[in-house]
Amino acid sequence: MKKLIALFALCLTFSSQATVIKVELDKSQYQKDELVQAQIRIQGYEDGLAGFKLDLSYWSAALGFESVTFGPHFSPVEPNFGEYSQSGSKLTISEMNLFDFAWDLAAVQGPDFTLATITFKALNSGVHKLLLSKIELTDGLGDKVTDFSSQNGLVNVAGPAIPVPATALLLLPALLMLARRRA
Repeated sequence: MKKLIALFALCLTFSSQATVIKVELDKSQYQKDELVQAQIRIQGYEDGLAGFKLDLSYWSAALGFESVTFGPHFSPVEPNFGEYSQSGSKLTISEMNLFDFAWDLAAVQGPDFTLATITFKALNSGVHKLLLSKIELTDGLGDKVTDFSSQNGLVNVAGPAIPVPATALLLLPALLMLARRRA
């Protein structure tokens, strides 16, 4: 039994160190016409990431693209040189730093940092997906990072408030029928 528990603990240790690219939202629910901040974050990578490229798909009738801001973690001293392009309801986002050493990048980044923040405007109510795809990560030596997983995001936009009729108004027809029967 002790060996089984030790094996389970060892598995948890390795699984907690896995690199994850994920979409994190600034709120759990939004109202129509409110700005949605979606951060693309990397967690569990400690070797110094030199670059990334990914696609983020969304439903453009429900979420209106506003802007992209790149995280401050790709250069210890220089400004960021991120790029993005929009094609319909897909954003392609990328950034690359081949000038700094891996250990300098690792010191600036840490194991959990923001790659980019995308701002949308909530246009329609409902639950809308933000889907990551075609993710490419480059380490500080210029090699591809292949051992990672991704987590998509869900944007919950509340619908318009529906007025609730007063309970007395709902009971009024029944009360009138009862009064008529007694008379």
